[in-house]
Amino acid sequence: MITADKIIKVLVILLLLMLWPLIGGQGGYIRVVSLSEELADIREQNVLIFEENQRLAAEVRSLQQGADAIEERARYDLNMVRPGEVLFRIQRPQKVLPGNAIPADILNDPLYRPAPVTPPSSEAAK
Repeated sequence: MITADKIIKVLVILLLLMLWPLIGGQGGYIRVVSLSEELADIREQNVLIFEENQRLAAEVRSLQQGADAIEERARYDLNMVRPGEVLFRIQRPQKVLPGNAIPADILNDPLYRPAPVTPPSSEAAK
């Protein structure tokens, strides 16, 4: 016999089947929430990339318009000086790495290039 209890159970099951596309389907609530989070992440990345592009565009304009920027880059990056100028380098106290005869700050210096080591020839040993 069909009772009210069985009818309610069938109606609840039908209601859940009808609501499933709204909750878990392709355009459902769960998908909308995940896409909203992904959109927020992409917008944050866009802001960072936009700021980087603005900085690079300003640097390009500076390099195109003035020799001052080129001179500044040459002085800072390449340690270049004008004729007649004297470059003073202030050295920090030297720390020697264990097992190494060369001080640590010299090893980290971009201008330090050690001389190539060539083994003694066998003729010189005789």
